[in-house]
Amino acid sequence: MNREELSEKILKSYEGFFDINVPSEEGKSLGLKARCDFHMKNSKYVLVKKAKLWEADCHEYIFVFSVKELNEEGFDRCREYVLNEGEKLIDPKPGHMYTYLTAVFVCDDFTKGAKKLLKKSKHYKSYKFSLLGWSEFRTFAVRAGDGELFFNRAAKQCSKFVKELGK
Repeated sequence: MNREELSEKILKSYEGFFDINVPSEEGKSLGLKARCDFHMKNSKYVLVKKAKLWEADCHEYIFVFSVKELNEEGFDRCREYVLNEGEKLIDPKPGHMYTYLTAVFVCDDFTKGAKKLLKKSKHYKSYKFSLLGWSEFRTFAVRAGDGELFFNRAAKQCSKFVKELGK
């Protein structure tokens, strides 16, 4: 499966649950194919909706990049783009539980340095000692030719999903 087919397959898999957004010109210049947004609101109340016991807003923003070769400089630029754009989307308020910012890289090849950088990358931010929730950066890359996959610690739970797509 080539890079374009795999990135389209990933976007199709997110289409049922996520809102797919067209990237800006800056994002397109980095190889961004789309941004996928997911929002979920849970709450528990007694008798009437005004008597809330608790509520939790959960958000996930997935940035799907398709690049020929993933190198250190390209990874850093994309990571900074995701973190900057993600911070604009996060709204820490009462009821906000978490926001995941996920960068997905579909590439033909990658350098050893990029692989090492990606595996060690992390970004975690809590808002008012987690009373207003937290945000976390997750990232993984998949090589289109052989389906080799690597990810940072936060994105480990995504790996099973992507392995199934590669089959």
